[in-house]
Amino acid sequence: MATRQVTRASRGLTLIELMAAVAVCAILIALASNALTNARKVARVDGQARLVLQRLQTVRTNAVGQGAAQGYYFGPNGPGAAGADANQGFVFFKQNPTDTVVTFVPALDRMDPYRDVLPTSGGQSLVVVTGTGVVQPTPFQVGFNMNGQVTVTPPPGGGFPYCIRVSDPTEPALIRRVILFNDGTAKVQRDETWCP
Repeated sequence: MATRQVTRASRGLTLIELMAAVAVCAILIALASNALTNARKVARVDGQARLVLQRLQTVRTNAVGQGAAQGYYFGPNGPGAAGADANQGFVFFKQNPTDTVVTFVPALDRMDPYRDVLPTSGGQSLVVVTGTGVVQPTPFQVGFNMNGQVTVTPPPGGGFPYCIRVSDPTEPALIRRVILFNDGTAKVQRDETWCP
């Protein structure tokens, strides 16, 4: 007696199965794209806060180590920022190294030729750096005398600690703060409540 082999004809995907697979892939791609965009915004704001902290610490260390007053200038930034210093920051050196009130005077003081540039896309600021009581786009500056004591211009209305706010203009809840204390030390705010 002979045995018969029955083979089943292979069949492909139906149109409905194919459409369901494409829809699931599209949803997964959209979720991944959104998560990647949010991660980039968080990384940009965190990185800028760390850069501001590093610049302030370096300027203070150099002011004390070199025995010469110097500071950091934050140019106008954020939506509507314009001018030669828009979306930029730089270190400045006082003409009189023994100045106790350290503010930038463009005609007299020397600017560091290297500038920090805030990230922009198509003329739109991706990060906004704002001091307490400063309405952007308005410049502000933090200076240190040869003893490491701090001067903030415009002066802080509420006193110290002075809070420098780094934010994303498209995500109002995405904020990091750099806290500047009256002795010139600074840190990035974690779970403290010094800055509102």
